[in-house]
Amino acid sequence: MVTTALKIAGFTLLLATPLAAQDKTFLCNTSGEIVGAAVTLRVSGASNAATIKSISKSLEGDKATFKPAVQPIVDWVYTLDEPLLTDEVAPAYVEACLAQ
Repeated sequence: MVTTALKIAGFTLLLATPLAAQDKTFLCNTSGEIVGAAVTLRVSGASNAATIKSISKSLEGDKATFKPAVQPIVDWVYTLDEPLLTDEVAPAYVEACLAQ
């Protein structure tokens, strides 16, 4: 879990930097939802490209501004080892993001 937390912390730092002007809670929660959806789709066997497309299409309203972040988040999820793909990834991501 420590390795996952370090990977998450490093990635959220990269993601949060260009989006820092937005509300932090909204940013962290929305990007955490993207992480959770990406984990779910990957576990179900979806390809990286199909996951990006599916999640991007689902983002509406204020969340639509996160569409440019979908690909790097999904790409990151697809680098995780399969044993790490649990329901703990998204909450850990949000926690690390809020701690930045």
